Amino acid sequence: MGDLVLFLPFLALFGVIIYMQTRQRKKIQARQAELQTALRVGTPIMLTCGLHGDVAGLDDATLDVEISPGVVATFARAAVLEVRGTESTFVDDDDAADIDTNIDTKSDSGSADTKAARPARPLAHDDPPA
Repeated sequence: MGDLVLFLPFLALFGVIIYMQTRQRKKIQARQAELQTALRVGTPIMLTCGLHGDVAGLDDATLDVEISPGVVATFARAAVLEVRGTESTFVDDDDAADIDTNIDTKSDSGSADTKAARPARPLAHDDPPA
C-alpha cells in the first residue's frame, strides 16, 4: 500500500505531461490546417528552408512558389512555414537602383565612400598578408 501511494504522484505527473504534449500537438495541427486553407495565388510566404516568395500555383500536395520574377519552383505544401505580409517580396529596377546608390555613397560610418582613397594593390609573392 505504501509503495502505491509513493508511485501515484509520479503516475499523475506522467499523465499531465502526456496531456500537455497532446494538446500542444493539436494546436499546431490546427494552425497548420488554417495556414493551408489561407493559401491563394499571389500570397507572400516563407518556407521552412527560409526561402521567401509568392504563391504562383496550388495543387493538392504541392505549390509553385515564384522566388523572383519569372523563376518558379515547386515545393510540398507542408514546407510553408508562414504567410508573410501582403506587400510584394520583389524589388523592382527603380528600387534596386536606389539601394545601389545608397550602398555606393555611404560607408559604415555614414560618411562619403573612402574606397577611392585606398586603391587596391595586388599582393606580390614576397608581401606578407595584411
